[in-house]
Amino acid sequence: MAKENDTNVSRRESIFLNEHFMVATCIFIVLTGVASMVLCLKDQYPLAVFEILTKLVTAVAMYLAFRFFKWDVAKGLMGGVLFCMMYQEAHLVLDQLWGEQDFDIYLVAGVQGSLYLASAGMAFLMTIIITINHFFINYASHGNPKDVILNRIAIVFKFGVYLLLFAANSRLDFPASILWMNALQYLTDIALLLLLVSVESQFDSFKLLRQELLQQKREGRKKS
Repeated sequence: MAKENDTNVSRRESIFLNEHFMVATCIFIVLTGVASMVLCLKDQYPLAVFEILTKLVTAVAMYLAFRFFKWDVAKGLMGGVLFCMMYQEAHLVLDQLWGEQDFDIYLVAGVQGSLYLASAGMAFLMTIIITINHFFINYASHGNPKDVILNRIAIVFKFGVYLLLFAANSRLDFPASILWMNALQYLTDIALLLLLVSVESQFDSFKLLRQELLQQKREGRKKS
């Protein structure tokens, strides 16, 4: 009977609370990150290599901090991962596409080029929203449910934008190495978001467990 109950609980449990999923996501981040870094080195994009390396190191450090119960370090590094993503997207949108006027090339490419530009801009805006909310949620004196809901909506929307970016990128008439480099970076970022959601979900579950234990302790004191 106990085994059946355990099975039912595990079926209801979110995949984001599964540590095996977190490990698999972290490994995937490393593999896609390293592969895109190799392509960047091949095509001589030193800044892109630095961006990817920073993101990789921060993400792995965040997972290890969480795994070994360095809670404050893990929460700080979560913000660091978001800042890495935001910087990379800002560099693409503000410097490369707008600053160097590369958007002309994408507009000439037609519908898929326009979709790529719009998706890149929306991805950047969503990362700003998620980053701001992350600090409000994790470092505010009292948790704000509205921020949590807004953050989840922004993350879901960002997933959709990434899928659009991925599809638009595959249809652009650029060299195969650039298309693969972009695709691998988007896959890395999708996995990073999954890891962030996993770590935040684990934090939430620990908070709930702590509240339950404190409530049981108070009830025990009242009875005694």
